[in-house]
Amino acid sequence: MRTRTSTALRPLTRGRVLLATGTAAASATLLLVPATQSGAVPPGGPNSQSNGASVSLDRSSVSRGGRIKVTGRNWKSKGSRSFSGKVVTIKLNDRDILAVVPIKNRSFSAWVRIPKQVRAGNYWLRFLAAKPSTSVKSKTFRVR
Repeated sequence: MRTRTSTALRPLTRGRVLLATGTAAASATLLLVPATQSGAVPPGGPNSQSNGASVSLDRSSVSRGGRIKVTGRNWKSKGSRSFSGKVVTIKLNDRDILAVVPIKNRSFSAWVRIPKQVRAGNYWLRFLAAKPSTSVKSKTFRVR
C-alpha cells in the first residue's frame, strides 16, 4: 500500500526571502534567507489597516526577475516576535513573502526583486508589521 504525503506538510514553493538591513536613508543591504510560501491569510481575506502608514512603488511595471523600489512612511511598529527590531514583511499578492525590511524612524526603503517564476500580469504588494497590527496594500503594478 502506498502512502501519500499531504500537500499541507510539503513546502509549496522553494525560494529565497530578501532580508534588508540598514537605514531608510541609505540604500538597504539585502540578505538571502530560505523561504516557502506563506498561507497566513485571515478568514474572509486580508484587510487593510494602515494606522496612518503609507507605501509607494517607484514604477508601475517590472520585468520578471526585475526589482521595484518600495518606500514606506509613518510605520509605528514597536517590534516583531520573529525578528529583532522593527520590521515590515512584504508579500506578493498576499501569498509569497518577498522581503523583510527594517523600519527606522518610522520609515523604510528597499529594492524588492520580483521572482522570475511569476507569470506576466497584474500584481500588488502587501506590507505587514506588528504592534500595532498594520497592513497596507500597494497600488497594482504590471509584471511583463
